[in-house]
Amino acid sequence: MKKMAFAIALATLPLMGQAAEFSKPEAYGFLSAGALKTDNQDFEAEAFEIELGLKGKVQVKDLNLLYQLEVDLAQAANRADSGDPGKDGEDDIHIKEAVMRLPTQYGTFVLAPRGTSGQWAQLYGPINHYEYNEPHAALHADGIFVQPDRTSGTFAWASPAIANTRLVMAAITLKEDNGEDADAASIRIVYNDGQLHLGAGTTLIKAEQLPAFTQEDLLLTALSAGYDFGQVQLGAVWEHSDNQPYPFAPKGAADSDSFGISANINLGTGYGMAVGYKEKDHDYDAADESVYMLKLEKQLDDQVKVWAETGQYDRGDSNYALGVNLRF
Repeated sequence: MKKMAFAIALATLPLMGQAAEFSKPEAYGFLSAGALKTDNQDFEAEAFEIELGLKGKVQVKDLNLLYQLEVDLAQAANRADSGDPGKDGEDDIHIKEAVMRLPTQYGTFVLAPRGTSGQWAQLYGPINHYEYNEPHAALHADGIFVQPDRTSGTFAWASPAIANTRLVMAAITLKEDNGEDADAASIRIVYNDGQLHLGAGTTLIKAEQLPAFTQEDLLLTALSAGYDFGQVQLGAVWEHSDNQPYPFAPKGAADSDSFGISANINLGTGYGMAVGYKEKDHDYDAADESVYMLKLEKQLDDQVKVWAETGQYDRGDSNYALGVNLRF
């Protein structure tokens, strides 16, 4: 952890004492909203995702420092409409991205007080073709995969690409007063040539960051593969968890295996569909889960898409959703 922080500080030394040139920042947004019907709940209007962001570049000498700030408002919008006393939504505005990246000839150095998990994006990305049934940390998590989709307090380094392959290492500081400089760590290697994707990685989260009933560190191992045929994209992910927190297990943890497969299909003239399956096999049968997913969509233009989707769960509540996506 200290070595990685030192490496990031060393990489920024050429910036000292130099005049900075700020490019005009780019503002962007993403809104996904529509109608949702979940088993055992009322039919409702739902904000699936609401994201507002700002990104830009600072140039100092020959180095470019890239920054991104993004807020997630979906939970605030949904909670404000919940009708619960005191749940007006203001406490549910989340910082999704607060990231600085420094690309150099020695690789890219990343400082992220808050950001999307690189493990999640790069290893689980080949099966994330969905709108509602793609689990997020704060919204409709389905519990099948253990890997979080967001991280906090992350120092990371990504190697230069060699033969379409990158190595990425990260140290994560979740708490600042527990005597541990690094509360979690991850490493992954990813090959991507534009068509074929292969990835492998591990994430270690120390027991002190897990629920109080857990006495063991959580270790996640993931393998992923994908191939882009042009009109069809296929993906598969397998994840094994050692000591996943579970209150009824000895020492408060148990093992599990999860996998998912998905196909994203371009049907032509803006129409598309995605079909997939995910399953979790837990040491305790009560925690097992599986889901079949189907999405149909119509891309109206580069910024507007309409879609319909369902997730049919074995134990959890199945859902049906209709939505519109706007990018601006």
